Amino acid sequence: MEMKPRQLNEAALASQARDGDQQALLELVNRNWTWLKGLLYNVLQNSDDVDEVLQNVCIVLIEKIENLREPERFKPWLATVARNSALAYRKQRSRKPIQLDELIAAQQQDHQDDALTRLAVDEQHNSILQAVKELPEKYREVFILKHLKDASYAEIAETLDIAVTTVQIRLVRARRMIQNKLTGKPNDKIPRT
Repeated sequence: MEMKPRQLNEAALASQARDGDQQALLELVNRNWTWLKGLLYNVLQNSDDVDEVLQNVCIVLIEKIENLREPERFKPWLATVARNSALAYRKQRSRKPIQLDELIAAQQQDHQDDALTRLAVDEQHNSILQAVKELPEKYREVFILKHLKDASYAEIAETLDIAVTTVQIRLVRARRMIQNKLTGKPNDKIPRT
């Protein structure tokens, strides 16, 4: 009796996808889509860029899944592929000169935005987002994965290939740094891990 993709664990799906099973590959993408977006947002900090890089990650996944040596380490492998794709995209984007038409179009769009929508943006929300953006990357990464999908510590540890205790420590420190930023306290006394 053949098992349906939902019944298979991720290692079995990765093994099947590596062997050319497109349904298993699609199931892997569906299962990992949300945390993958969070990871990419952590690096890129722009939702438009995230969508573009997600397409690139899917292409790499289709082309390189056959090279996956350890199916049980699919998540860390995928996280590495995604991080590398995002960093390459960010590097390429920083070299790309801003086109005048793009700048004018963006300014026109800003002027056309509904005034009520702009007023609805809460100052505290922006402060929190800014505080998250200013976290050191290793803390921001854990924070986003935890709060984007309410991923468990074990899932985050597996995704980032770190110990569960490291996830817990980084999450506590990330929250403390955000709170300190919002309250104006210095982060000097937070040890590095």
